[in-house]
Amino acid sequence: MRPFAALLLLAFATAQAELNTEGLPAGAVGIVGFDLVAFRATKVGQAVEKLADLKSKNLEAARKLNDKVGVDTAKDLRDLVVAIYPGPDGKVSETHAAGVVLIRGSFDPARLAAFAKANQLPGKTFGKHQAWEAGPFIEKITGEKPKKSEDAYLVAHSPELIVIAGADFLDRALEAADRKEKATQFPAVTAARFASAQNGWLYLYADATKMNNTKGDFGAQDFSLVLGENATDLQLAIAGGFVSAEKASAALRLLNGLQAGAAIGLMRDNGKTAEEKANQAMLADLLQKIRISGEDKTAKIDLDYPTDKAVQLIIKAVEQSKKDGPTAVK
Repeated sequence: MRPFAALLLLAFATAQAELNTEGLPAGAVGIVGFDLVAFRATKVGQAVEKLADLKSKNLEAARKLNDKVGVDTAKDLRDLVVAIYPGPDGKVSETHAAGVVLIRGSFDPARLAAFAKANQLPGKTFGKHQAWEAGPFIEKITGEKPKKSEDAYLVAHSPELIVIAGADFLDRALEAADRKEKATQFPAVTAARFASAQNGWLYLYADATKMNNTKGDFGAQDFSLVLGENATDLQLAIAGGFVSAEKASAALRLLNGLQAGAAIGLMRDNGKTAEEKANQAMLADLLQKIRISGEDKTAKIDLDYPTDKAVQLIIKAVEQSKKDGPTAVK
């Protein structure tokens, strides 16, 4: 699945009002949805895109995508969904898992096919669909070879959908896309959170019981996250389901302890410059707005933070990264 990362970076620009799993095979145990349309409409999204546009590498990647396959990242990409499926043992691990990526938007399948043919990209037929190896396809667009090449294939399923999946899972992924299958039924609490996030643009769900070495002593059963923005605030909602009320209470105690410890750390300003103190004050303000709560077998983290302040934090984080040497943004 790693070759997908390069394509996702190319597509990064920005959501529909709830997580859309249409076209994904049933049985997903982990899903991430990123609604690009909604993200672009937010203050945070516009700030992030403006900062990204300052990076020549991002601009060059977007230009190549448009020039070579006719995809305008600012207009043609609508949303991205990534789903993970367990191996034969019912668990997700480094060696036993399958993944599917759906990229929704506006595409020209004929142009994509012509690009693949002109560059003699390796591929094969899956039923009625022509597929190309994702690694070489991405490399021809970006000019950069993926760090690890795996047997992932890319299919222009329709003018509105691109499907990427491994060879042993692609038939199932394409059949699901043909039928517009729904990937999963979320737990009631998670479904309610997703449905109510009318201004959400990032969604995540994971069945912790299917992830190797994740349940452990924490007793986690599932995890969900929604990130969005209303008229005034950046909004974050995280929830974890546990096997018992006792496990949920233990998680709440841990979270409250971490919040208190962080608050104490941010109170220390000896030797700090005026700028560093101002940054600490902003982080302390954000920390104070984090609400930790729980009921029965659930632990929750919620945050409503003024969007203008969130944008300032993002800008400062980017500026700081530029000062940090080898990892600086260029």
